[in-house]
Amino acid sequence: MEFVQISEHIYRLTYETVVGIPVKISTWYVLDGEYVYLIDTGMEDYADTQLNAAKSLGTPKSILLTHGHLDHINGARYLKDHLNIPIYAHEIETPFINGEKPYPNKAEKETTGVEYQVESLSNNIIKTLPLDVYLTSGHTPGHVIYHHKSDNVLLTGDLFFSKAESLHPPIRKFTVDMEENINSGRIIDKIKPSIISSSHGEDVKYNCDLYPIYKFIYE
Repeated sequence: MEFVQISEHIYRLTYETVVGIPVKISTWYVLDGEYVYLIDTGMEDYADTQLNAAKSLGTPKSILLTHGHLDHINGARYLKDHLNIPIYAHEIETPFINGEKPYPNKAEKETTGVEYQVESLSNNIIKTLPLDVYLTSGHTPGHVIYHHKSDNVLLTGDLFFSKAESLHPPIRKFTVDMEENINSGRIIDKIKPSIISSSHGEDVKYNCDLYPIYKFIYE
């Protein structure tokens, strides 16, 4: 397990677990004065660790989801129950989180444990955040990424898997539309973040060749 500060206002917690296969999962903690925003919740087995990490940094304010897949939302019920804070996701994503319908590439509906407890990321909510929010559909219909402007760090969820100097697509089996996902990745050339931090992999320093190489290899 690794708990590190990756920029002035952002900490990353990374641990390895088994979700069908062994995988590393990262979640983030964004500081805004005395408040802490939790980005994704990972698996419930580590929810208590995440709770303690958040409390060690300040007062937990809310949970912001990149999307509703198990390895990003499984700890949400525990954290919400113990912290009594709201959970937000993109409005396109909430029907899948609520179990109203299955993701387009799945036969069964999700069981998230927080059905009808996740609020939509309205413009009024987004205005209060220390982060910009971008819709990056493809991996799921309502997948979003979060950009911290002053630190210039981009938290990308499953838009990419990453290695130290390269980007790779998420697992196809769990991706609704890979072509759309790859096209959504072009957002990094608009934002030009200093650091790209993904849910699965290592932090990557941005350069202008990252996306063209990624697109050429995987499109």
